[in-house]
Amino acid sequence: MISPDILQIIRRTTMMELTKNNLNRVYLGDCLELIQKLPEDSIDIVITSPPYWGQRKSKGSGVEDDPREYISFLKSVFKSLLPKLKEGANVWINIGDAYNTPINWRESDQEFSTLGHKKDGLSPTNSAYVKPRVKRKPFTDKSEGWLTYGNLLGLPYRLVLGLCDDGYLFRGEVIWKKLNPMPEGRCRRPHRYHESIYLLTNSEKHQFRVSPPVKSVWEFSNEKIKGKKHYSRFPLELPIRCIDAYGKTGEDIIVLDPFSGSGTTGIAAAKLGCSYIGFEIDEEQFNASNQRLQDAYRFKELNLFSHDHTNQECA
Repeated sequence: MISPDILQIIRRTTMMELTKNNLNRVYLGDCLELIQKLPEDSIDIVITSPPYWGQRKSKGSGVEDDPREYISFLKSVFKSLLPKLKEGANVWINIGDAYNTPINWRESDQEFSTLGHKKDGLSPTNSAYVKPRVKRKPFTDKSEGWLTYGNLLGLPYRLVLGLCDDGYLFRGEVIWKKLNPMPEGRCRRPHRYHESIYLLTNSEKHQFRVSPPVKSVWEFSNEKIKGKKHYSRFPLELPIRCIDAYGKTGEDIIVLDPFSGSGTTGIAAAKLGCSYIGFEIDEEQFNASNQRLQDAYRFKELNLFSHDHTNQECA
């Protein structure tokens, strides 16, 4: 376990310089405030999944009544990150969309689902049904057509296009094809079996692996973790592939997740021998993820991790 004294140091440390003493840990607080403490030109890779709008309870973003406020906050976060990025850095954003309707996932939806081992729905105790969710209501505004009831809001596209206006370059989209997607019950629209991961940079000549090429469709399942539950985490394979796509690893490669959650991005950084910084507003997740990170970097020191990233070329 992490001692109380070390936890207090983690809470109080101001990151005027990025040294071994203040890397490879998660810091507690609002990411918009903590980003300001990062040195300029210090981050190589950002991999993050902000809370999705109206889909879970949260101390931070994602609980806004108006989705425009949600997008405005995220734009502020990533705009404040721009001067903190090294030239040629990679920024990966995994973010889901939302329909302008109430949340409708409930246990009774299992009778309409083809998911599960026998294709007859998931267990009533599956996280799809027991995941704590904010009671989202639709937000309609007759003066703006996209805020019509029932509309797929296009939140990821609005964010990406807004970030391009703020100085980012949009370099591509990866489709994460889920092997175990959430059930969606009866609805007059396609059931979503995928999420998108968007790649943005601050330079057209950004660092990236070119051989073997990074493909645009990744297929893997979600997974469970030990300890404190986090219902909205992405699987470890996702940040591993994002870091691999950079084409370089090592302690001098600093990976940041401003919405660190359970610390999965940090575990991927540890596994690949990179350094990590995370920001998290929820104190329980902050405590749990720092314990996971401490274990992950100890495993790395003991050579208990293995990952093949040989025979790669980058540009």
